[in-house]
Amino acid sequence: MAVCPGAGDSFLGAAVAAEADVYITSDLRHHPALEHLESAVDPSAAPALIDVPHAASEALWLPLAQQLLGEVLPGLEVLLSEHTTDPWSGRVP
Repeated sequence: MAVCPGAGDSFLGAAVAAEADVYITSDLRHHPALEHLESAVDPSAAPALIDVPHAASEALWLPLAQQLLGEVLPGLEVLLSEHTTDPWSGRVP
Protein backbone atom coordinates (compact mmCIF):
# COMPACT_ATOMS: atom_id res chain seq x y z
CA MET A 1 0.00 0.00 0.00
CA ALA A 2 1.21 3.48 -0.85
CA VAL A 3 -0.19 6.54 0.93
CA CYS A 4 0.25 10.23 0.18
CA PRO A 5 -1.64 12.72 2.37
CA GLY A 6 -2.87 15.69 0.39
CA ALA A 7 -2.83 15.99 -3.40
CA GLY A 8 -0.94 12.99 -4.73
CA ASP A 9 -1.57 12.39 -8.41
CA SER A 10 1.98 13.48 -9.19
CA PHE A 11 3.16 10.37 -7.28
CA LEU A 12 1.18 7.80 -9.29
CA GLY A 13 4.42 6.63 -10.91
CA ALA A 14 6.05 6.17 -7.50
CA ALA A 15 3.16 3.97 -6.38
CA VAL A 16 3.67 1.82 -9.49
CA ALA A 17 7.45 1.68 -8.96
CA ALA A 18 6.87 0.61 -5.36
CA GLU A 19 4.66 -2.22 -6.66
CA ALA A 20 1.83 -1.08 -4.41
CA ASP A 21 -1.47 -2.93 -4.68
CA VAL A 22 -3.41 0.16 -3.68
CA TYR A 23 -2.63 3.88 -3.63
CA ILE A 24 -4.50 6.12 -1.19
CA THR A 25 -4.30 9.86 -1.74
CA SER A 26 -6.41 12.97 -2.35
CA ASP A 27 -7.40 15.26 -5.16
CA LEU A 28 -6.80 12.76 -7.94
CA ARG A 29 -7.52 14.52 -11.20
CA HIS A 30 -9.61 12.66 -13.76
CA HIS A 31 -7.12 12.51 -16.62
CA PRO A 32 -3.96 11.61 -14.66
CA ALA A 33 -5.88 8.83 -12.86
CA LEU A 34 -7.36 7.52 -16.11
CA GLU A 35 -3.99 7.67 -17.89
CA HIS A 36 -2.41 5.83 -14.96
CA LEU A 37 -4.90 2.98 -15.29
CA GLU A 38 -4.92 2.88 -19.10
CA SER A 39 -1.14 3.08 -19.56
CA ALA A 40 -0.29 0.13 -17.32
CA VAL A 41 1.56 -2.59 -19.23
CA ASP A 42 -0.27 -5.09 -17.04
CA PRO A 43 -3.56 -3.49 -15.89
CA SER A 44 -3.87 -6.01 -13.07
CA ALA A 45 -0.53 -4.77 -11.71
CA ALA A 46 -1.61 -1.11 -11.57
CA PRO A 47 -2.40 -0.03 -8.01
CA ALA A 48 -6.07 0.43 -7.25
CA LEU A 49 -6.80 4.08 -6.55
CA ILE A 50 -8.57 5.39 -3.46
CA ASP A 51 -9.25 9.13 -3.45
CA VAL A 52 -10.14 10.53 -0.01
CA PRO A 53 -10.97 14.12 0.98
CA HIS A 54 -7.82 16.28 1.08
CA ALA A 55 -8.35 17.79 4.53
CA ALA A 56 -9.24 14.40 6.01
CA SER A 57 -6.08 12.75 4.68
CA GLU A 58 -3.91 15.37 6.32
CA ALA A 59 -5.87 15.55 9.58
CA LEU A 60 -5.16 11.86 10.24
CA TRP A 61 -1.45 12.37 10.88
CA LEU A 62 -1.50 15.78 12.58
CA PRO A 63 -1.95 14.44 16.15
CA LEU A 64 1.05 12.14 15.62
CA ALA A 65 3.10 15.03 14.22
CA GLN A 66 2.16 17.09 17.28
CA GLN A 67 3.26 14.27 19.60
CA LEU A 68 6.55 13.63 17.78
CA LEU A 69 7.45 17.33 17.69
CA GLY A 70 6.70 17.58 21.40
CA GLU A 71 9.02 14.65 22.09
CA VAL A 72 11.86 15.92 19.90
CA LEU A 73 11.53 19.54 21.02
CA PRO A 74 10.28 19.34 24.62
CA GLY A 75 10.54 23.10 25.22
CA LEU A 76 8.35 23.89 22.23
CA GLU A 77 4.59 24.23 22.67
CA VAL A 78 3.00 22.49 19.68
CA LEU A 79 -0.59 23.50 19.07
CA LEU A 80 -3.00 21.58 16.88
CA SER A 81 -5.63 23.74 15.21
CA GLU A 82 -9.20 22.52 15.26
CA HIS A 83 -10.11 24.83 12.38
CA THR A 84 -11.16 22.90 9.31
CA THR A 85 -10.57 24.19 5.82
CA ASP A 86 -12.48 21.39 4.10
CA PRO A 87 -14.62 23.09 1.43
CA TRP A 88 -16.73 19.93 1.07
CA SER A 89 -18.09 19.96 4.60
CA GLY A 90 -20.90 22.32 3.45
CA ARG A 91 -22.72 24.61 5.80
CA VAL A 92 -26.25 25.86 5.34
CA PRO A 93 -27.12 29.05 7.24
